[in-house]
Amino acid sequence: MPSRIAAAIATCALSLGVLASNAGVAAAAPSSPAGPAGDAPTLESTITARAAAIDRCSYQIVRSHDSRYAYFVSGAVGGGTRELKIQAEDDVRVSGDWRKVTQVDACAGEQEQRPTMLRVTGKLENPEHYDPSVPRTIQSDALKPAAASVIPKAPAMTSVDRLGADTVRVTWKPAADHPDQVLLMERKPFYSSEVGLWHPHTFQRDVQVRATSIDRKLERDSDIPPADRTHAYWIRVVKDGFVSDLRAQKPLSIEP
Repeated sequence: MPSRIAAAIATCALSLGVLASNAGVAAAAPSSPAGPAGDAPTLESTITARAAAIDRCSYQIVRSHDSRYAYFVSGAVGGGTRELKIQAEDDVRVSGDWRKVTQVDACAGEQEQRPTMLRVTGKLENPEHYDPSVPRTIQSDALKPAAASVIPKAPAMTSVDRLGADTVRVTWKPAADHPDQVLLMERKPFYSSEVGLWHPHTFQRDVQVRATSIDRKLERDSDIPPADRTHAYWIRVVKDGFVSDLRAQKPLSIEP
């Protein structure tokens, strides 16, 4: 049932389309954007990816995604290659296209050497269900991480203030360094008509780069389970294809 609910929520959320307003554009992040089932890409250029350091131990990879595959990130260290531990991962809409943002730890297991190169590999899940022409393994090119200075910093949240019974004003500090996108992340109850249930879901809303506040409606339906009523808000920024550190997010929440 949980997988059915998640799939239904993603489908219903995406069916809302792009919600345009003077404040920006909203869309639901897909849990697993799928590629065409009959597509048989070549190994050399299947995964489009780029990488950058976040700090001494952590790296961010922004890549394309095909839900048929399970992915991992490896790093070249001291003449060998090892898989890197995932710290955080999420779907982010970058310049109108959904990308998978993965952050990995190169120091896990008391490793001290920094990788000189990263690579993303995807392994086809349930290969018995696919035609032999579908690649069982796909890869990105070798990725030389850019400097940590390319990772943008998200502004801190300031407050979530109630304006009325069902409206709040979400406020944050001004974004620095002229990002390409400022994204309000909103986690709230979402109703799936397919399964007839309310369930927490995270939405991404583009706001004006210079904006520092936005008013949002609260979901207050009496059928929402008490444990799922919380609304939470935080800010992400995107610049030159990279996303602010996923680990640094500090949501502010409110009960309707």
